[in-house]
Amino acid sequence: MPPTELLAPRDQRELVAALARTTDASRLVAGATDWMLGRRAGGNPPDLLIDLSHLHGFRAVGCADRRIRVGALSTCSQLQCDPVLATHARCLAQAAARVGSVQIRNVATIGGNVANASPCADLVTALVALEATATVIDGAGRATERPIAQLFASAGGSALRRDEAILEFAFAGAHPDRRSGFAKLGVRSSVAVARLNAALVVDLDPDGATIAAARLAIGSLAPAAFLAGEVAAPLVGTRIDAACPEEFAHRCLRLVDERIPERSSRAYKRLAIRGLAADLWSAAGAGTP
Repeated sequence: MPPTELLAPRDQRELVAALARTTDASRLVAGATDWMLGRRAGGNPPDLLIDLSHLHGFRAVGCADRRIRVGALSTCSQLQCDPVLATHARCLAQAAARVGSVQIRNVATIGGNVANASPCADLVTALVALEATATVIDGAGRATERPIAQLFASAGGSALRRDEAILEFAFAGAHPDRRSGFAKLGVRSSVAVARLNAALVVDLDPDGATIAAARLAIGSLAPAAFLAGEVAAPLVGTRIDAACPEEFAHRCLRLVDERIPERSSRAYKRLAIRGLAADLWSAAGAGTP
């Protein structure tokens, strides 16, 4: 078997040239945390390995034109401490803080978390709630901006082509009073793969207390995280400083029944999602100025 060829592009031009050479057996890595686990499990090595970690210009978080832009090579450790996200997208910072261990967060990237397309990916759930878009470039040099949901196949896994790479994510961030939060349940308190996760984004009326718009994303109930509009819509008109509405928890429970009626984990998740709903309400800043 021929050895794996390694490419480490330093700029977008070199990246496009590398992507143009990919085959079905090629792989892209950034932090390589998921890829290393796969290699330990066995299987054939790739014919071409493209290391994205040397790319310049895709690690920044910034705000321009009333939108937040997050470079795909931003690490989870960077995101969890970023002041822009703390103000405009707290759910994404909280999700980043819950990924793996400190060592994993220091190298794992947001682009890799999305491209790996796990149904329980924490950052994906937050990005879905934020209605983020992703800028993707291919081996012909074409850059396109797509809604985050279009990066996932309907049956699970990634919808990215073999010659495509994610450059950055973007989402609206100009609302004067936006609250958001992320909550997660795993089989242990740390370094846990999510059995269930959720992100809530609410925009308040000028009075600063009444919800004008709400979005709820749920992970680990489908092949990819999804917006649960039937749960979030009734929040409009309620007060953010109230205790977690009982009806909100009931709607979350009904969502589990509808999405996984036959799955063996249904009984556990029916109970767990009620607590998750309360945690999510608190994580979104209920009752805080």
